[in-house]
Amino acid sequence: MKDLEVERILRQYAEDLVSRYTWLTIRFEYSEKRSVYLVSYSPKCLISGNDTLINEMMEFEDRMNDVYGDDAPLFCEDERLFKLSPEAEVVRHHAPERAVRHVSPRKKRSVAEPAAV
Repeated sequence: MKDLEVERILRQYAEDLVSRYTWLTIRFEYSEKRSVYLVSYSPKCLISGNDTLINEMMEFEDRMNDVYGDDAPLFCEDERLFKLSPEAEVVRHHAPERAVRHVSPRKKRSVAEPAAV
């Protein structure tokens, strides 16, 4: 049965990771067939060279296994162990939008018009 607390924890964890590893994408969804959440990290080519990230991921996965046992989410990279549906939630870094400043053209002063002081 879908556990909304696990979903909340996964979403919070994913948002935290992608805020620090801005190139990282995390997809997850609940699998009715397996009765657990499925989580996929990507891209594997960047993950494999980052020991700090790998250690963080393993610690989180171990904690989830300790707390939820057989109901803990399943994790993999690049959907290597399972395929997620197109409806899977996608968490990735979004750079803050740059404010577009509208600048109006300056009104030209006539030569006879005194400058404001």
